[in-house]
Order: sequence, then C-alpha cells, then structure tokens
Amino acid sequence: MQTTATESELLQASLAGGKEAFGSIVERYQSLICAITYSATGDFAASRRIARQTFIRAWSSLAQLKDPDNFRPWLCRIARNLVSKSMRKRRFDVIHDPESVKPPESDAGQVAISEERQVLVWQALQKIPEQYREPVVFFYQRQPSAAPVAADLDLSEQALMQRVSEARSLLKTEVAAFVQDVLAKTAPGEPFTQAVLTALTKPSHPDQGPSPDRSRKARPEPGRSRRRASAGAEESALTSQTQDRTSIEYQPLPVPAKMSQRAVYGAFAGGIFGGVAWLLPTSFMAKDWPAAAIVLIIAGLICLVSTTWCLRDQTKRWRILGWVMIALCALNLAVINLRWNRWMQAYQEGPSHNAPTNLSRWTMNLIIAAIMAALLLIFLTLDSRQRKQTAEPPQAPYD
Repeated sequence: MQTTATESELLQASLAGGKEAFGSIVERYQSLICAITYSATGDFAASRRIARQTFIRAWSSLAQLKDPDNFRPWLCRIARNLVSKSMRKRRFDVIHDPESVKPPESDAGQVAISEERQVLVWQALQKIPEQYREPVVFFYQRQPSAAPVAADLDLSEQALMQRVSEARSLLKTEVAAFVQDVLAKTAPGEPFTQAVLTALTKPSHPDQGPSPDRSRKARPEPGRSRRRASAGAEESALTSQTQDRTSIEYQPLPVPAKMSQRAVYGAFAGGIFGGVAWLLPTSFMAKDWPAAAIVLIIAGLICLVSTTWCLRDQTKRWRILGWVMIALCALNLAVINLRWNRWMQAYQEGPSHNAPTNLSRWTMNLIIAAIMAALLLIFLTLDSRQRKQTAEPPQAPYD
C-alpha cells in the first residue's frame, strides 16, 4: 500500500508539472518499458528511442489517466502502440540521443555494444517464444531481485522463474550467458532518466523570447504548460537529428510481423494438405489405398519440417513456402506419373465415367507444373521483396 500511495503522490506531483517527481516514475519503469520495446524491435537504439517517446507521451497525457492504479498498464499500452506504429513503418530514424552524448564511464557499456553483438543477441532471443522473451529480457536487465520484475509483469515469482528457466533451456549454456551479460550491460540507468527529463525541459520555441503582451496575460494552468512543453519536447526530439554517427549507429534488423505458433501450423497445414487434397478422393475412387497412405505420410512430413523451420526463423517464411511448393510439385508429379493410368482405368470402369473429361497423364503434368510454378514465383517474389526491405540501409540522419 505504501508503494501505491507513493506512486500516486508522484503522479499527482507530475500532473502539477513536477519534473523531479516524473523522473522518479521514469526511473521506476524505464527497465520495463525498454524490455517491452527491445523485445519487439530487436534493436537497442530503436528501443531506447521508442521508450523515451513513451515517457514523453505519458507526460503529456497524464491528465487522461483516470485511475492512478492503472498507470503501469496504461504506460505499457502506450509503449506497445508506439512499437506497433514503428514496426508498420519498417524504418527507424537515427535521432539525437542525449543519453549517448559524452556518457560517463560507468555507462559506457550501454553505448559500446557493437552491431555484431546486437545481431548475435537478437538471433538468440528470436528462438525464444514471445511469451518468454519479454520476461527474460526484463529479468536480465533488472537483476538480481525477481520480486519487482514479477510484480510489473503481473506474474508470480514462481511463474516468472519458470519462464526464465524455459527460455534458458532453449538456448545453449554459453549463448545464454552471453545474452545475459549483454542485456545486463544495456540496462537503462541514470543517463536514460536524464535524457527523458532533458527532453521535457526543452522549450517548444527556444529562439523566441517572451512577448510583453504574453507576460501580461494570466499564467496558464500547470497541466496545460506541461503538455505544451512536452509537445515541444517530442517535436524537438524528432527534428534534432544527430550528425555524429559514432554515438549510436545501427541498421534495422529484419523484424517482420510475427505469426503465432497456431497461425504457423494452420497456414502451412492448410496449404500443404490442400495441395494434395485432390489426390485423396481420386485414389479412394480407384481403391488405391497404398497411394493415399503414402500421400498423407509425405504431406505430414513436409508439414512437420516446414513448420519447425518457420518457427525457428520466421524471416524466411516466404522462402520456406517456396521450398514447400517444390516438394508438393514433386509429390503430385510423382503420383500422377506412377498411378494415373490405373486411376483413369478405374474411373472409366465406374458409373460416373464421362468421356469428354478424360485427361491424359501429360496434360495433368502440365497443369500441375503450371500451377505450382505460378505459386513458386509468387513466393519467391515476396521473399525477394522482404529481403530487400530488411536489408535496406536506414535513411541518412541528415536533412
């Protein structure tokens, strides 16, 4: 209760324009927000930028918060909305980062994480399901106490440690230690808090002095002046782009829209079994049970291999679908060339035979090959387009 009351008092002071009180709130939740943004973007610089914008947006919108007890979920919702907006753009601009300008030696590790190490960490974390990734990032950055981490994530300590243990089991021991070390070094600290507060203190129009007419007007409400200063801070943070690339540079990692495990299984199973569905009734009509069984077994193996591959690396899903099309084409052509004559004989002897519908084996080969080739071309085109987008260098940080 004491913690809740203290946070409520800080929110009231922040609503009245108290930046020191808001700084305490930033210090309290910066690890949580940075964990949320990094778990979604996979880039330290981009996640810090979005996290700063989250607190700036919260500062300007505090008057909209009806219940102080809902501040944490409200703040997390702002962060997730900003992440979604940035992910839709598929491009992160490098902006001026007050945190990266002349950092103290104690915080140098946060800035000096090389791009290669960032890529290695994110490649390892991508192997962890989303429900485990965010808790493990937050836990590693907020060590050694698990209690506040569990409370902020609305989990019990037992559930938190179980998720951390599951995440570590998906990584090799040396990889898990490497990820833990890097995440601990990149935990937000005092420079992050000061960067947010520095942004809040920036006037919206620093070049304009006070107007005599304005000085005679009544002093605006604290909430209105705070919102006005925050709007100027956001505008200033977005427009004051750095010309020093050595502070923090990055290239956006390929982070396509993630599919849930259920969606991956559904999409691949539907496409694969749909691609061989016409073979089953035809083989049943001819009472060719071995052919039907072989088709089902091979289709199941294709589905198992492709879904496992996709869940490990969803950035290659269009390429995986291309290989699936090649496998399905080979399966269809093999069955047609080996069993078509027997099937047509059974069909012609059956009561539903219609002479004009007879198709030769070579005609079926051409039809299947044409359909599969068209689908393969589509998937390869989508894969090439995605690779070009994710490999495109970020926009130069100069006007």
